[in-house]
Amino acid sequence: MARDSADFAQQSSERAMQAANFGMTWSREFTEETFNQSRQAFDAFLRVARKMAEDFENQATTIREHMTSLTQKTLSNTMEYGQKLSRAKEPQDFAQCQSEFLARQAQTIADQTKEFGLKMQKAAQLFASNASTAMAEATRRGEDAVSNITSRAEQASKRQRAEV
Repeated sequence: MARDSADFAQQSSERAMQAANFGMTWSREFTEETFNQSRQAFDAFLRVARKMAEDFENQATTIREHMTSLTQKTLSNTMEYGQKLSRAKEPQDFAQCQSEFLARQAQTIADQTKEFGLKMQKAAQLFASNASTAMAEATRRGEDAVSNITSRAEQASKRQRAEV
């Protein structure tokens, strides 16, 4: 009887140790996988932030180039207007010159605004597409990490049951 109690105590002790070892192993694997997942999420976040900054820089460059072009065209129109105005001899020449200048400036601004709008629309679509792709990738990696943790836990649980 004492022998049976000792054997039972020994078996209980071994099971408790196995359970503790299993718990420690699972906890260590879970922690490691969680850190890996966090690192991957942080890396994905940095990639998204870097890509967004690049896209923003590209948009800023597009805006600067567009505004420079608009400024050059309107200044060129202004200089041409000044030359024509200096040659005007009659009041009607002055009025016609001014009318042509205003029409040309309005057309230049309208054309540039339309072109600028198309460029910005394209840039915004690209920006949204890049951000969406990056976020989808980050989500996929997160799901993969959770799947790995779950799979490891299930395998460890099966091993534990097989050992007992």
